[in-house]
Amino acid sequence: MKKIGLCLTGGGARGSYQAGAIKALEELGILPKIYAVSGTSIGSVNATLLACKNPDEIKELWLNYPSNDFNKNTSVFKTLREKKLGVVNSGIYEISLLEKLLQDNIDYAKIKQQKIFITLSPAGMENEGVMGLLRSSFKHYIKKESQVIYSPLHKQKDELVVKQILASCSIPFVFPSVHMDGEQVFDGGLYDNAPVKSLIDAGCDTIIVIHLFRLYFINKNKYPGINFYEVKPSKSLGGTLNFDQDQGQKRFEMGYHDTLNYFKENILI
Repeated sequence: MKKIGLCLTGGGARGSYQAGAIKALEELGILPKIYAVSGTSIGSVNATLLACKNPDEIKELWLNYPSNDFNKNTSVFKTLREKKLGVVNSGIYEISLLEKLLQDNIDYAKIKQQKIFITLSPAGMENEGVMGLLRSSFKHYIKKESQVIYSPLHKQKDELVVKQILASCSIPFVFPSVHMDGEQVFDGGLYDNAPVKSLIDAGCDTIIVIHLFRLYFINKNKYPGINFYEVKPSKSLGGTLNFDQDQGQKRFEMGYHDTLNYFKENILI
């Protein structure tokens, strides 16, 4: 019997598109058949919420997320000038509202009953700053030494769950790095924005990928014998830090309809 995996990619505020896709998967009768879920960056948030909430509840969380989460009066250039290279650790924006959302809505018992994998991008020791990030990126992209950590969230201690999700969402320079075991850890999408590997390692042979960027694709030649179903936005989803509620509603509806239309033409077998 096939094992179906669901991969939720990264893309910031575009994540409401995935909430719409999840609702469509429920209506199609596919959602209960999902064996394991992986997520990176905002996809790690949606993967975790999916273990704890039903699709309608996830929708409400997205559509009620404060659109003023990021202070629009923040002077990016002033911050960069004041913090200089130290901005790699402190970031330009805080991530406290996301942290509160997670703390208020996570059910640790439910997480332990699921198979959830999130990606983390370690980037040197916590005092290395930008140099650690550069060295880690060199190893990953130039030397081809993978720096990705695929964390089984369902096996983590409760006190590490939120911390790891926040680390997976910490876009370098934009949000503060998260320190774990003496290392600085960043957005999982930095090294793998479509973490299908963890699903394959878990035994999945059929994988649904919900993309948040239209031009991203899976190199299927790397994964022989795996059936991929890739849902992509039919139109641009806009800015990755634009949490405007009207925009969130449009993204949700696009994710819902794109997913329904995709599986009308691509029957899950």
